Amino acid sequence: MIKKFKTGSYKISIMGIFGCVLITIIMLTNSINVNALDINTSKLATENNTEINTPSKFIVDTPDKSYYDIEKVEKVAGFKFKLPDSPQLSRASSLQLIKLSDQDNVLLIYLDGDNKFTFQVSEKDPLEYLKKIATVKGGSKNYIESKEESIKLGDIDGFNVILTQISPSQTLKNGNVIPERKDVDKYFAWKNEGLWYSIRYNSPLKNSGKNANQGSNISQDNIETIAKSIVYPDEIKNVKYSVEKDAPSTEIATMMIYDKEDLESAKKYLGFNPKFPLKINEDITINQSAVGISDNSDIKNNNISYELNNIYLNKNGSITFNQKKTSKEYEDMKKSGYTTIYNNESNKTEQIKVQKLTINNNDVFKYLYDENYPDGTSGSNGEYFWKENNIYYSVCFLGNTDNSDEIAKEFITSNPID
Repeated sequence: MIKKFKTGSYKISIMGIFGCVLITIIMLTNSINVNALDINTSKLATENNTEINTPSKFIVDTPDKSYYDIEKVEKVAGFKFKLPDSPQLSRASSLQLIKLSDQDNVLLIYLDGDNKFTFQVSEKDPLEYLKKIATVKGGSKNYIESKEESIKLGDIDGFNVILTQISPSQTLKNGNVIPERKDVDKYFAWKNEGLWYSIRYNSPLKNSGKNANQGSNISQDNIETIAKSIVYPDEIKNVKYSVEKDAPSTEIATMMIYDKEDLESAKKYLGFNPKFPLKINEDITINQSAVGISDNSDIKNNNISYELNNIYLNKNGSITFNQKKTSKEYEDMKKSGYTTIYNNESNKTEQIKVQKLTINNNDVFKYLYDENYPDGTSGSNGEYFWKENNIYYSVCFLGNTDNSDEIAKEFITSNPID
């Protein structure tokens, strides 16, 4: 059964995997938990501490990238960095890279221990990268006020950076009003061997739940202790810089794909070489890619199969390209000529007749439906299913299906990356 979701009504940690589903990537204010790979990948060769790494070429260059181990971060960051190793700390709960430009990244780490805080590293000015992080996390519509003043902690000369993020009030088309909101974050920033480091030492509680930003209020003595403890990753003794695995779930991505090394690891999960179009036309390019557990898996008995979800954005909606080894939906459509949709508005299931097409010598099953969204807008959604070389594919359109047959054909005739 395919579930019919309304825009804005479905939120998960990284990626939902339910056939035709609205994908919402949540920019969490505290931690993005990504399951660590069980598949070993080669680690970065030992380098001189002053050597600058060359960034890998990203095939999916998202503004916000999440990783599970510090060795991979060292490979892709583009600079050789130090990390806090204070006994007050226990482990990193999240490792992220925020894209400043095609050449520059910010390393953003959420650290747990006696104090919980974010730690940032970049070659760029702290005011520049901290404002960029706030924009990526809070949204481009927010306005950011900033203030910087010199401060000295012990023998460390640095800056006190205060960011006030203002979320303007919004009136939705249904009449509901979201009031203006202000969040103030305070950072201590300092320079060490050519890089700018910063600690968010004061931050309010922003939301609740498992992945909540629990806020922080660190004393100047503790800030100084943490700042003085930074060492290169191969010298770490007290802190674990690896993200703990989440329990297997169809609602949380097993791994995100950003570069070709990630794609090679993904193939081992999938058991096949997936089609991977990066661009359909000038308006449709890849936005996110993740491997997840298929919803037909028996997690309890460790009978797990995986699937790939690539998300593409266009000017009026989104497109999800799904690939996997099994598909009950396709086989049911082939047998009955119908698909089942659960309508959230009526809380009932609906039978929809599918249309059979032939594209590139493949039997393709297509269906369309209209949807009304909470903001008062509406759109025509739909999905295409086909089977090729014993692999099942689907392309899901959300918010717009203009020229969907032509666009679906581009996915059907696409190829793996060499």
